[in-house]
Amino acid sequence: MRKEYAVRLVVVSGVLLMATLFFAPWYDRGFVLGFEITRTALEPPQGWLAVLAWLTTLALLVEVVVTRISDTGLPDVAVPWVRIQLVQAFVVFVLVAVKVAITQYYGWGAWVGLLVAAAFAYGVWAAAGEPRFADWRG
Repeated sequence: MRKEYAVRLVVVSGVLLMATLFFAPWYDRGFVLGFEITRTALEPPQGWLAVLAWLTTLALLVEVVVTRISDTGLPDVAVPWVRIQLVQAFVVFVLVAVKVAITQYYGWGAWVGLLVAAAFAYGVWAAAGEPRFADWRG
C-alpha cells in the first residue's frame, strides 16, 4: 500500500473509530418489561478501556496532522516517532479488543469498532513502511 493511501486510511479510520467509540451502541440489553438499554463504548462496563483508546487515537491523529501541515514537524525525541505511533496503534487495537472480549450483550457498534480499530492499526503499520519486528532493534 502506498504511503499516502495508508495515511488517508489512518485519518479516516481514526475519525471513524473515535465516532464509533463515542456514539455507536456497543451494548444492547433487552429486559423483561420490554425496555431496551443501549450504551456506547465510553459507558460501563469497562468504559475506561474505551476512554484510553479514544485518547490514544486522538493523540495519534494529532501527530499525523501536525506532521502533514507543519513545516517543522514533531519535536525530536529519544525514540523515533514511527515507533511511538506503531505502539500507539497497537495499544488502541488491544484496548478495543480487550473491551470486546471481556464484556457481553454486544451491539453493532462493538463489531464495527473492532474492525475499524484493526483498520486503524493496519494503516499505521502500512504508513510506517510495513516494518517487521526485527526492524525495531534499530
